[in-house]
Amino acid sequence: MNRQRPPHLVATPSAAANVENPASHPPVWHYGPSISVVGSNGLGIFGFYLALLLLVPGYGLAMMLINGLEAIHGVPASHESSLTGSPLILFLLGIAVLIAVFFAWMASEPQVQAFTFDESQQLLTLTVTRRGRKPVEVRVPFSDISYIRPYVVAAFDRHGHFRVVYQGHKGKVFEYQLGDGTSLQEMEFHAAWLRGIFGKRMHELLNLDK
Repeated sequence: MNRQRPPHLVATPSAAANVENPASHPPVWHYGPSISVVGSNGLGIFGFYLALLLLVPGYGLAMMLINGLEAIHGVPASHESSLTGSPLILFLLGIAVLIAVFFAWMASEPQVQAFTFDESQQLLTLTVTRRGRKPVEVRVPFSDISYIRPYVVAAFDRHGHFRVVYQGHKGKVFEYQLGDGTSLQEMEFHAAWLRGIFGKRMHELLNLDK
């Protein structure tokens, strides 16, 4: 499945900006909303093949019953009972697809549809979607953020994402992925701004492909 490009980032640097005259970052960085991709971790494919493996014995038994009934009624064995001609195989494939979707849905992690870094309010606002639930808004004070790290994961270092880790209620640690598909130029631009706010809590870029 092709990764969808994220929506326009408010704080995107101007094309005319250069090293000597860099574009200034606004005090608010808003991203989103983006469309979540369910089951992008590959477990949907695993569930599909697992369902096929489990359904093969049932399919064989069903074909034996069909052939037995046709033989009792004197119907030729090849009459609408072949592997490709029987509608039963379409039904079983449909079940396998449903099981694959269920696997992907159950295994999908909470995803951030949109987020806003507000320097004036010292607040990070996340719109998080969870399995079987409506999107919820999570507000994280900058003081609760443990660190932010930018990652480059695509070939040729063309785009990547940020991961933010913070402490929530009762010291529970949360980690979310932000800005999936952000270009390398935009990542450098936003990372420089975040480093000015968070200091050492803003980590250096990590390339996961190397």
